[in-house]
Amino acid sequence: MYESHFGLTDKPFKLSPEPRFFFSSPHHEKALSYLQYGLSQGEGFIVVTGPIGTGKTTLARSLLASLDDSFVAIQIATTRLSPEELVRLVAAKFDIPVEGLDKADILKRMEQYLLALYQQGKRALLIVDEAQNLPAETVEELRMLSNFQLDDTPLIQSFLLGQEELKGIIALPDMEQFRQRIIASCHLQAFDSAQTKEYILHRLEQVGWDNSPELDSDIFELITSQSCGIPRKINILMDRVLLFAYLEDLSELKPEHIEQVLEEMGTEFSGSLSQSSHSQPAQAHEPSRVETVVTQLSDHEVEKLHKTLQSVTEVLDSVIERKVATIRYLDKLIIKKKRQVNVLPDDEQEKILDEDVGSLGSKYWVKQLMTAGSTESES
Repeated sequence: MYESHFGLTDKPFKLSPEPRFFFSSPHHEKALSYLQYGLSQGEGFIVVTGPIGTGKTTLARSLLASLDDSFVAIQIATTRLSPEELVRLVAAKFDIPVEGLDKADILKRMEQYLLALYQQGKRALLIVDEAQNLPAETVEELRMLSNFQLDDTPLIQSFLLGQEELKGIIALPDMEQFRQRIIASCHLQAFDSAQTKEYILHRLEQVGWDNSPELDSDIFELITSQSCGIPRKINILMDRVLLFAYLEDLSELKPEHIEQVLEEMGTEFSGSLSQSSHSQPAQAHEPSRVETVVTQLSDHEVEKLHKTLQSVTEVLDSVIERKVATIRYLDKLIIKKKRQVNVLPDDEQEKILDEDVGSLGSKYWVKQLMTAGSTESES
């Protein structure tokens, strides 16, 4: 809604991860380098952890966007899957028919599929997002999948991305064999004030920002402290700030405007922004019915759902924009008429109201607004 007002080509602070918005902070650049190193090695696990909203999924999307045709890559966002459910999901993502097959038969088909890819000079890559949701035995199943080999060359490679609880799962005594397969790991951290500023400017520049609205240099420290430097929190806050700037017709954003938006948002920015890294695996997030259904959707169905939601958002934005324009027009009209009314006798005031405002003139609230100025001046 505010995009056209500020001359932007798109919303700069979308919550959905897009590779073009990937910001190379030192920690994110290090993580991406580790993932690329893993690809160059062609074996072993890469593990990337970080608090909620630090950009792990965007990191994965950025990596996927950089791959050439020699890779067949899939990305899954996991719930608490059993080992067999994981195998079924991975096979389905590779478009391997699994209906009516048991786990052993699915694994046979998967091995045949991976061998066919290898013979075509291609490599299979599995990116597991939200891996902290997996039970330890399911993470171990990923290690078993890495045993698919030909001439000592792994046929599939896996990268794991997850919240800090994933480190606790990997550290379990029974996970020793899995730990020995990890060739690199890193932990994403929140932005400091300077990185927050660079991040905000980077995303704005991706959509054609031309210093409208202007950003006071003092806002970045405030945004950092309120968002704790978490990219997702920054996105949520900045999206609301730009909407506020549009509604208030602001040409520059200052700290007091950020404070006003924060006050309006209330509890959205209160409380802890990340879960404790000491949580036990047994206390992992229990998926809701909606999360389970979304996980089971095919890529085509997810894309269709995303487009539908995007269309609904665009319609609602258009309706709100027209309403705002109407309100602004009425504000200007009322101000203009109040000035005219204040200098006329009482009998002429009603005439002006009826002639110029039209059908709205019969509304009690319009008459009150129109005559408010003259009442205030008399007092």
